[in-house]
Amino acid sequence: MAATSERAALVARAAAIPTAIVCDVFDERGWPPPALHADLRPRTAVGSAFAGFAATIAGRQERFEGPDRAKLAFADALSEDSVAVWAGTDAGQYCLFGDLIAATMQRRGCRGAVVDGGLRDVTAIDATGFPVYAACVSPVQGLGRWRVTETDVPIAIRAAYGAPLMVHPGDLVVGDADGVVVVARDRVDEVLARAEAIVAAEAEARERSGEGMTAQEMLDRYGHV
Repeated sequence: MAATSERAALVARAAAIPTAIVCDVFDERGWPPPALHADLRPRTAVGSAFAGFAATIAGRQERFEGPDRAKLAFADALSEDSVAVWAGTDAGQYCLFGDLIAATMQRRGCRGAVVDGGLRDVTAIDATGFPVYAACVSPVQGLGRWRVTETDVPIAIRAAYGAPLMVHPGDLVVGDADGVVVVARDRVDEVLARAEAIVAAEAEARERSGEGMTAQEMLDRYGHV
């Protein structure tokens, strides 16, 4: 993993790139766009773009008593510039965490969370500006019903289409009002460089459009509309 300053610089660059542009870069390369399922929608800090490196967590439905210490340890161990990615596809309508764990993650420097499961305490979390994308909102806690089994391992998350997307610890996660994308570590530099070039070209195209350039002319000049 890159040094702290390099991580921060990559996160800042990635947070400025729309997820739609990331998908366009993947389409250009002939790669399946790495977008997560539309069910994983922004539930707090709606409209706030974020980026960070995936810290992964998985679990399963299981009846148990007492605290889920593995879940608490995960939150306590998160690194700065991380994004917590929760594989909870069998969690049903259970809430996997609420405002207290969200506050812990945020204090650790976590940039946001993506939860393939439920969330609660939405108003309290939203007030902090911490972005959470989740499959649903539910007042029913997962404690005693859904237990963390693994952390910092590859996990499968529902994708926008086709097979689930594998998310590995350290992959780059970017979210905005359009959704969430995950860029594998070995593609980050290439994808960011091309995405920034497209963003610059689109900014120029918008300016030319205001001056009267047609959509066809924009396509011919920029190769992208």
